[in-house]
Amino acid sequence: MTTGNTTTTGNTTTMHLIDPTGFDPGESPLVMAARPVDLRGGRLGLLDNSKANSDAILWAIARTLNDEFEFADIFYVRKHNASLPPHPEALADLHRNADFVIAGIGD
Repeated sequence: MTTGNTTTTGNTTTMHLIDPTGFDPGESPLVMAARPVDLRGGRLGLLDNSKANSDAILWAIARTLNDEFEFADIFYVRKHNASLPPHPEALADLHRNADFVIAGIGD
């Protein structure tokens, strides 16, 4: 099945990305993480992009989800700058401490 720039074959989804910087990413595949079967008891990661109110939005979502899924832990990371990607250390911390992550924006 093909929808816009996404093609799904069996359990594999292929996305065709356009880089706004003009850099050609080539044909290297982007492998998406497997979706968890159940969120219950998992470790939720929150990635705050450091814009105004993003922390409030993320924590409100986390509390709502935690009421239903009873997470083992909620791990929070705040980016150093909304315009830049997270530091590699922040991503490594999320990878070590979370099973799934919500990235939030504010304003």
